[in-house]
Amino acid sequence: MSSTCGLGELFRPAWLQRFATARSFLVVYGLLGTIQSMAFIYFVSTLTTLEKRFKIPSKTTGFMMSGNEVSQVLLSLLLTYYGGQRNRPLWIAWGVAFSAASCFILAVPHFLYGPGSTALSLTKEFLSNHPDMNSTKLNKDDAVLCSSGSREESHCKVNDSVGEFSSVPPLLVFFSQFFLGIGTTLYYSLGQTYIDDNTKKKNTPMLLGLTLSLRTIGPAFGFFVGYLCLKLYIDPTLTPIIDQKDPRWLGAWWLGWLILGSVMLLFSILISCFPKKLPPKKTQVGVAVNNFKTPKITLEQEKNISNLEPVETFQITEEKQKAPALKDFPAALARLLKNKLLIINIFSGVFYILGGSGYITYITKYLEVQFQISAADASFIIGPTTILSMTIAFLGSGFLISKFRPRPVLLLSWNVVVGISFVIGELAFIFISCKSSSLMGYDTSNINKIQIINECNRNCGCEGVKYSPVCLPQQGTTFYSACHAGCTLSDRKANSKLAFRNCSCINDEIFEFDGLKKNFNDNSVYHGNVDPSITLENGPCNNDCYKSFVIFISITCIMHFLGSSGRIGNILVNYRCVDELDKSFAQGLSLLLISLLAFIPGPILYGYIIDSTCTIWDETCGEKGNCWLYNREDFRFRVNITAAALTFIGAVLDGVVCYLGKDLDLYTDNETEQKTEAKK
Repeated sequence: MSSTCGLGELFRPAWLQRFATARSFLVVYGLLGTIQSMAFIYFVSTLTTLEKRFKIPSKTTGFMMSGNEVSQVLLSLLLTYYGGQRNRPLWIAWGVAFSAASCFILAVPHFLYGPGSTALSLTKEFLSNHPDMNSTKLNKDDAVLCSSGSREESHCKVNDSVGEFSSVPPLLVFFSQFFLGIGTTLYYSLGQTYIDDNTKKKNTPMLLGLTLSLRTIGPAFGFFVGYLCLKLYIDPTLTPIIDQKDPRWLGAWWLGWLILGSVMLLFSILISCFPKKLPPKKTQVGVAVNNFKTPKITLEQEKNISNLEPVETFQITEEKQKAPALKDFPAALARLLKNKLLIINIFSGVFYILGGSGYITYITKYLEVQFQISAADASFIIGPTTILSMTIAFLGSGFLISKFRPRPVLLLSWNVVVGISFVIGELAFIFISCKSSSLMGYDTSNINKIQIINECNRNCGCEGVKYSPVCLPQQGTTFYSACHAGCTLSDRKANSKLAFRNCSCINDEIFEFDGLKKNFNDNSVYHGNVDPSITLENGPCNNDCYKSFVIFISITCIMHFLGSSGRIGNILVNYRCVDELDKSFAQGLSLLLISLLAFIPGPILYGYIIDSTCTIWDETCGEKGNCWLYNREDFRFRVNITAAALTFIGAVLDGVVCYLGKDLDLYTDNETEQKTEAKK
């Protein structure tokens, strides 16, 4: 029964046997990869929203995301050692079930704590239930306008039970990622080797290209789902009074996890139907022809299948058929650790992933900070713009490698070229910038020097007011809040957007404020004490970053194309430099080392780097939460120079792999070799 499709031992109908083919497995496995990558990218696209909702700093985000890698470090060797020699599709199915569970766990914080008090206060429904908030003088406890008295104590009371600064949401995210790590370990390690073992070696590059390209479609759908969910307010039943450009906007980050978890459960059932090993092609044809015959004939066919001698490609010795024993584990591990080519190839991947970890984890934040793009728009734009280049690269490289079978030295040299190109691209990102709008009270020469309290707002009681930016459109200058601008009146426009006026800081005194005179060019606007005709708009001022953004996306597409074109070569090295029996185990070792040395420290490293460039933190009751405003120049320089340095080390190690693997046999199996020799 090891070569027939079905669920368990009882449900193995004749009509299902037509799907016991490598082609069917490729379709299901590839689509499952699409869903897996969708989930990862959806997490990335909603990450900044999650940080804002629960007041989580980026360095804590790095620790949360390490749950994936912690499970891979602890379990990948054992899972791949045992799973690689048992029913791999069934083990993959269990892994997908764990991934589905991780999706549902990620949605739990929303159902535990709701949308949060800040998000609720920014809705029409809240204002209708608090009529005093519609007057020109807002309620003292929640005001953003200039009024006497401090609001710090009231904020402490408001945030006690909504999950802000609580350790529960980060812990739930960590455990969800721990479950996800089990799923990804089984999916990647066992699935690719299952394909390689059930197809001719010369076709492996093309088939890997197909599965990788299907998996590459996932990010596009993941970003799109992120875009749709983040366009909705965090509580879709409420009507917000702010738009997505406002940094206080929170999208429905939790909604996508319910969808993705349900789809994963369905695919776990589908992939569990595949047999332990696919039957030889002759047997597959026989089953397909007799699909409509009686069950008795089908059972006889099954009996005959077990007596057939497999073709040479699928031959497995008695030694390899034995169940894996724990006593053999140390010897197998020692075999792999002594394999120089394998270890250096893995470490090359470690440094490449470390170099790209900042972009992988924080790409949405990068686009928000550098190009003033909302989380929803960032999710929508970055996916489709890179998906096409990656898909073309995977399909094209897989086809070309299978057809022309370039010498290993040429194939592996290309990876060195790719690495150097990545370094050049990351260095170029340092100079792709967007003009920053001026923040009142921010001294660009010293990121720690922010003087938002001065004579014009000293009596406004702004100490407890959170970052709620307002814009002076005439000068493109942003104030920390309407309170800090000294505004005492507010109007609600037809579109429910707030506008503020009667602002005491918009007058001649503003030029006496240290370091700010350069922000104002038209002095005539500010003659007199307070000009009631001047209004401030809700939300920060935005600059036109279109040109810089297009350049950034164009370079990103080129880098993704080059990186994807070299991926298959590295995978083939891992397969061909080890014994047939050790392939799944080698993939497990690769996952362990990459997780331990790249995926765990990478997000944490970049989280610390990004946090070090923060200008304005969310602080409540002495607790530091998420960052509201970053120094763009420092953010861009520190992230990209770190990435370039780490990627360069990876390129150097790829050069060593090229030298050691120049004589590696990447394409042939015994059958192919015999045919080649006969032609000669």
